Amino acid sequence: MRVALPEEVKQARRVISEQERLLAEAQAKVQQALEEQGLLAAAEAERARLIEQAERDAMSIRAGADEYATQVLSELEQRLQKLTASVQNGLGELRQNSTR
Repeated sequence: MRVALPEEVKQARRVISEQERLLAEAQAKVQQALEEQGLLAAAEAERARLIEQAERDAMSIRAGADEYATQVLSELEQRLQKLTASVQNGLGELRQNSTR
């Protein structure tokens, strides 16, 4: 019995050692998962911030484009009004000359 007991103690120590190793490995995996979740949360927050900034930039660009288009179309309208007035004046002159 004295011979068997030390072998059982050695085996028990190996089992305990293996359990401690597995427990440490599990704790390390849990810690890594928690850290990854933190990184994922940070990445998600950064993604949301970038999307919000991109939407603000897009709105600003659209507003600028609309303002530019309004300016160009207003200038074009003024030119067309002047040209229309010139054409009407020219037609009026021709009509007056043809009645003489």
